[in-house]
Amino acid sequence: MTNTQSLKAVWLASAIALGAGLVSGCMPGTIATGVGTGFVYEQKQDHKHRHEVERAVDQYVEDHANSPCRHGEDRVMESAAEILKEYRLTGLNEVLGRLDKIYQDESQPDHIRAGALYNMAVLQSRRKEPNKVLAREYFKRLYVEFPNEYRCIFEESDWRDSMIEQQLLLPGETVESFLRDSKADVERMKRQD
Repeated sequence: MTNTQSLKAVWLASAIALGAGLVSGCMPGTIATGVGTGFVYEQKQDHKHRHEVERAVDQYVEDHANSPCRHGEDRVMESAAEILKEYRLTGLNEVLGRLDKIYQDESQPDHIRAGALYNMAVLQSRRKEPNKVLAREYFKRLYVEFPNEYRCIFEESDWRDSMIEQQLLLPGETVESFLRDSKADVERMKRQD
């Protein structure tokens, strides 16, 4: 019995030694390959995300070049566009935070606060996973709180309807139902003031 136990022990020790030798010989290469593959994948994802952000910002610039506003009310904030492109992972939150501070600062002139609110609405509606409900709320606030600002974006036009369709409609809505519901919400908001 002791010979059998000794033989099993020798066999087990040999198997462990052989396995350790194989693993130690293969593991460094396997680990390096795994890490390298992960790094390449991460770079591809970062590159893909960078291009998605750049395309989204460029689309925003292009869309607003065709707006009915003729006095630059809805112009793209170049500094925000640069931050979004440069800091694509954290830039959106940084820009939204800065805009919110401007909007909340009642010492700022109305056109500055309205501009901040407008851009917050646009950014919420255009982010990778849009927050359409919040964007809609911001647009309604803009309409109610700043009656002398940004009226050009609310005027009936093909551009307005196209922007609503692209950025603000919830499933099952039409531009007409959106406008009808928004008008009712705005009236309700005005009565509360």
